[in-house]
Amino acid sequence: MRSELWASARKGLRWSVPVLLGFAPIGMAYGLLSRQAGMGVWHTLSLSLFIFAGSSQFVAVSMLQNGMGAAAVVGSIFIVNFRHVLMSASLSPYLAPWRTWQRVALGGMLCDEAYALHSLHFASGDTDITAAITLNASIYVVWAATGAAGYYLGALINRPEVFGLDFALPAMFIALLLPYCVKRSAVLAALCGGAVSVALHVAGVGGWAAFIGGLAGATAGVFVGEQETEAETR
Repeated sequence: MRSELWASARKGLRWSVPVLLGFAPIGMAYGLLSRQAGMGVWHTLSLSLFIFAGSSQFVAVSMLQNGMGAAAVVGSIFIVNFRHVLMSASLSPYLAPWRTWQRVALGGMLCDEAYALHSLHFASGDTDITAAITLNASIYVVWAATGAAGYYLGALINRPEVFGLDFALPAMFIALLLPYCVKRSAVLAALCGGAVSVALHVAGVGGWAAFIGGLAGATAGVFVGEQETEAETR
């Protein structure tokens, strides 16, 4: 039994390696920025442990740096993180056999990158509970640790953008998206979602831009996907 659990845990760790390589510079960039915003190390670490969402944490740091109130910060984080409701809902059919605490453990440490990997593995029939939770837990720990490390390195690095750390987050999202773009429907969904999100962001919509863009991309993908399915069945 122990050997099976260890084998599953190692599989989850292998799954997490690409994400961890991308998370390290992003987590450090978050720590650097939080230090520059005047936050303390425990505040920096607490956001990683209790929010665990890179985009929301960057938003929170920026808002706090600009003197925004707690209500505005919490409201913005809620809007930015609302996509997690959709991600959890899409995974729920695969989790029906799981126990309640296992579903809570997976959902509590779910992030965009882990969701992308879970979607890929669950759809292929691999719903290994230990591997899935190990994947999430390893990402959670590394994210918090690199954020704290970046905070202390902030005393040495004053301009993180010089090292490209400000582009680490979108670069990792692009890398996770590309393997899915093998069908016309997936490519259209990615392009439509990205275009709508960027347009709304430029228009000043704010945190809702990514959420609305995601819905637009998903709608376009489903519509074209149905046409592809009909064509394949003829």
